[in-house]
Amino acid sequence: MNHATPTIFVLPLLAVLAPADTIHLTDGKSIDDCRIGKETYEQIEYREGGKSGKVATDRVLRIELTVLPALVDRAETAARDEQVFDAIADLEDYVAGAGGADRRHPWAPAHAMYRLVELKFMVGDAAGAEAAADLLIEEAPTSRYVPFAYLAKAQAQFDQGGGDKAQSTLRGFEATIQKASMSQRWELECELARVLFDGSLKGSSRREKLADVSGRAGRRFPTVRNRADVAEAETWLDAREFEKAEQVFQRIVDDPKADASTLAAAYTGYGDCRFQRAFAMGDGTDKDKLYRSALLSFMRVVVVYGDQVRYVPKAMLLAARIFDQADDEVSKERAQRLYRTVMRLYEGSSWAQEARGFKK
Repeated sequence: MNHATPTIFVLPLLAVLAPADTIHLTDGKSIDDCRIGKETYEQIEYREGGKSGKVATDRVLRIELTVLPALVDRAETAARDEQVFDAIADLEDYVAGAGGADRRHPWAPAHAMYRLVELKFMVGDAAGAEAAADLLIEEAPTSRYVPFAYLAKAQAQFDQGGGDKAQSTLRGFEATIQKASMSQRWELECELARVLFDGSLKGSSRREKLADVSGRAGRRFPTVRNRADVAEAETWLDAREFEKAEQVFQRIVDDPKADASTLAAAYTGYGDCRFQRAFAMGDGTDKDKLYRSALLSFMRVVVVYGDQVRYVPKAMLLAARIFDQADDEVSKERAQRLYRTVMRLYEGSSWAQEARGFKK
């Protein structure tokens, strides 16, 4: 007896069971069970339920990809296992071999190049991040990642002490925006970066410019608005105006229409505000509540946003200090483990130096 299932039934079943991508939008909605096709700075093409669709790139928050080229998939596995240098090597091999094109995964070369930018930042290689961003801009000039590459290049230059170079890169980005008639989102992102990478702007002058960008971004571009608002809150934190800073951070964590970097900054800042308020209090229930709330925020950053190296070491260190406040040995041992982790993973940073002072 022939038990073979007719092909007419198998093919639709395979289509249903095939891994699918998800496009997360800036308004909190998502396009589920789709397959990503061509991506540009204008739009992203996809297939959903046998039909073709398009979505404007300026509406996209992030994309979850389920099927990756083999080398890229291996790189992502290595990165999750904290083998970041192995991940970088695999991505570099893929980018070199793909030559800027992958017929099966047309989005993949630019994706891999941008992951190289992110991973170079993770290992503290700002010069490498700058070079990777340059490669993306040159090799994939119409990719949806190009605006982020310009911003990352400026960030890398600023991190290396090149504030003037960063501003020059942003002027180049502005020219690209105008020439390509890019979305207003990227104009606002560029303006925001000019404020963020201007070391001369402090206090109220900085807040005034950030508030202007935030107001113009409004509800239409919540990711830009929230990034500007986080930067404003950080100025209040620097001024030790903890309650003012906390109000802004809390609004963002309560309505998280933001990218991973912004959310990591918001949770770290929110935790820091509550930590500082608790530290200044006498013993009591309110102090304990603030510490618990701060600890939850810090550990969220460590667990959920572990690749955001601008914020994770601070979150780890302050979480360790909260554990150190407890009387039980289990909490104190947790504190020591976190101090050691900060020293090991972020050697040479100010956070590692501070952790060394608390380590026993």
